[in-house]
Amino acid sequence: MMGIINEVVDVNDDSYLSMNIKNFPRYKKEVAELLKDKLNNSNNDFVTFKNSVVVGYDENKTPILSDDLKVDNKFLNYMVSMGQKDFNSLLYSIFSDYFGIQQQTNNTKSNVVDCNPSELKLVGPLVEKDGKSLINYWITEKGGKVYRIKLPDECLNKLTPDAKRMYITLEPTENRVHFPAGVPEVLRGKKIGTIVYLKMIKKVGYITSSMGNSPEIKMVYNDLLTNPNYSNDVMSLLLQKQVLIFDVNTNLDVKQIFKDYVSNKFTDKKSVRISPKLKEMLGDDFTSWYESLEETPEKTIDDKIKKYEGQEPKGGDTVVDTTTNKIYSFNGEWEDNGKKQIQLSSDKYETLSLPAEEKIRFKVIHRSF
Repeated sequence: MMGIINEVVDVNDDSYLSMNIKNFPRYKKEVAELLKDKLNNSNNDFVTFKNSVVVGYDENKTPILSDDLKVDNKFLNYMVSMGQKDFNSLLYSIFSDYFGIQQQTNNTKSNVVDCNPSELKLVGPLVEKDGKSLINYWITEKGGKVYRIKLPDECLNKLTPDAKRMYITLEPTENRVHFPAGVPEVLRGKKIGTIVYLKMIKKVGYITSSMGNSPEIKMVYNDLLTNPNYSNDVMSLLLQKQVLIFDVNTNLDVKQIFKDYVSNKFTDKKSVRISPKLKEMLGDDFTSWYESLEETPEKTIDDKIKKYEGQEPKGGDTVVDTTTNKIYSFNGEWEDNGKKQIQLSSDKYETLSLPAEEKIRFKVIHRSF
C-alpha cells in the first residue's frame, strides 16, 4: 500500500487486506486460468460459460460450483463469498477480459462519453434539518449532508438528465461517506470515484468508511491507498474493516479524531495499516493504542461475550457465530414476505442472510454506540 508502514505487520497473502486491496487484478487472472477450459468450450457465449461454472444457488443465494471446481482456491472461494449478483458480475468481467469483449448493459454496447471529468466540483452541501428532508438521498440522520457532483460542461452536455444526477453523502458521525448511485455506465473508467473522494477529503478534512461491498468502491479505495500519485494528498489508517483517510494539509485536530475513531472500533494488530505521515503525526498516541491491541481477535472472545451477555445483536454490532467462531458485522433485521430475516457480513465481505430464529447463535462482542 502507498506509504503503509511495514513495521506494523507483514501482509499475509491470505489476509483480508491482500484479498480485497492488493490482489484484485491478480485474482481475476488466476480464476481465468482456472476456468480456461470452460472459457474455451463456451463458444464465446456467456450463458453457456456461466452454466458450466455454476450449477445452482443455496438458500443464501451463494453460487454452487460444478464438481470439478470444488477446489481449495482462495481467489475462487473469495469470489463465491460475494454472493450471486457480484459473482455473476465478476464472472462476466473475467469472460469479457478473456475474449476482449467490452462490458455490455442489456446486451447493448455501452457508449462511453468522451470527456475529461478531472475538474468536477462538489456543490453544496444540502443539510439534513428535520430527519426527512433528505430521505430521497438515503439520509435519515440529522446533520447529514449531500454534495452534488457537478461535472465539466464537456461531460454534462453529453449526458441524459438521469446520468447528470450524481451525488455523494456525508454522515455527521465520523464523516462517513457514501456514493449511493455510483457512476453512470457511460462515465465508467474515468476514475470519477477516486476524483470525487479526493475532493471530499480535501473539502471536509477527513472521511471514514467501511469501504463498501461493491467491487467499484473497493477499487476506489485501492487507488486512494496504493497509488503513489496521491502520497502527497492523503494519509490513512486501515483497520479490520474500516478506513480513516485525512487530507495531509488538514487543520483539524488529527490526534483527537484518531482517538475518537479507534475508541469504538473492533480490530487487532494483524489488520492495522497506517501511512508513515499519519504515524509520525500521531506519535505516542498511535504507538500506545497499537500496543494495546490483541494479536488476533480470537484471544479474548469469551471475555467479550461475557461483557455483552444478555444483549441481542443490533445493527452495527460486531458478533461471533458460536457455531463456527467466525466474526461478523451484524447489519440488521428486516421482514421479507412476512418472514423476519437477519443479515451479517464478514471481514472478507461474505454476506449471510438468515432466518431471524438464527440470531440466537450470534453473540455480541463489540458495540460501537
